Amino acid sequence: MSIADKLRRWRDLARLKARVRSEPSPSAWGEYAERLIAFGEIDEALAAAEEGMRSFPDSERLAQVKLFAKKRSLTGQLRKLREDAQRRPSPVVFTQLAAIYRELGSQDEALEAAQQCADRYPLNEGPHLVTGEIRLERWLRDMIAKDGILAEEALRRVTRLNGHNVRAHMLLAELYWAAGDVSACRRHLRSVLSITPAAKEVQEFVRSLGSAETEENDEIRDFGDRARAIEESGGFPRQASDFPSCDASGRTGGARGRLDVESLRADVLALGGGEGVRNIAVLDRDGDILADHTDGTGPTRRQFCELVTATASVADDASRRMDTGALVRAEVESPSGNVTVVRVRGLTIGVLYSAPLRGERVWELVQDLVARNSQAPASAEAARA
Repeated sequence: MSIADKLRRWRDLARLKARVRSEPSPSAWGEYAERLIAFGEIDEALAAAEEGMRSFPDSERLAQVKLFAKKRSLTGQLRKLREDAQRRPSPVVFTQLAAIYRELGSQDEALEAAQQCADRYPLNEGPHLVTGEIRLERWLRDMIAKDGILAEEALRRVTRLNGHNVRAHMLLAELYWAAGDVSACRRHLRSVLSITPAAKEVQEFVRSLGSAETEENDEIRDFGDRARAIEESGGFPRQASDFPSCDASGRTGGARGRLDVESLRADVLALGGGEGVRNIAVLDRDGDILADHTDGTGPTRRQFCELVTATASVADDASRRMDTGALVRAEVESPSGNVTVVRVRGLTIGVLYSAPLRGERVWELVQDLVARNSQAPASAEAARA
């Protein structure tokens, strides 16, 4: 590479880096990370994607960059573990294989590896713990009852095989906390304290619970019934973010603040004035319209919102049947234009568009829209001050 090429490359990266600092957004971080990949800077691209995702955890573009970079670094290890699983199978090999699949975002393959291990080695706790972690993560994200029920079954299996597995007790406590079963949550936290009595955060949390029994859905005793009630209502009795084990449970992500609705409405109107955009609708969890726009040439406000709701419902049903979690993104093609329906941070957003817009660009615009209008929690603002 000539000196002139190196200089152009340095200037290009410096410009993109300055942009993510002055005007951070999922698209800005994505372009910067992708350019690093194009220049062969895989480790730097991974670091940039991870930094961007701390602020914009829902960015699919950044998730794809991160996944690509990790695949490049883990390809050799993954190939060896697959060969070992065929030639020299063991619980350790299957557990490591499931862990790598999970790190790469391939939860279905991670669950399959864990199930293969559980079938071969039923008395090993490792695969059940992996299954419990993944299912709990999906349940807390999507509120699908099946995930919660399978998470509880797997984690309880771990505690039966090894009553001193602190992680399993903590995850079960978190699961019961989110479901509103305070007494079951307390029981598993006390098991944690019997194993690790110096866990200060757990001690303080147990003291804060006092002697209170289950407060929410007290008439529901079976966890499966609780999980189904949560799926139907679309909300947890208690928030997992209040539980002391959020970091310990293996889930990461940036702080998710509340939505600035007035700012969102202004941005929706601005986006609606762009070339190719015909209809936009932003709905909350209850299906109420938070913001919308129509150019008057396509469906009416009511017709488009009904279309968005119906599309999201069909996509959700299909996702549940295939056991892939809840709707993230759906594309519908029609003679009158294409429709993108996405779910981001509890919002369902639909966009009807035509050329020159493309689906990938619409998805990127939607992520930027939500990211710009999500206000950071007070604690996060204080930390930055």
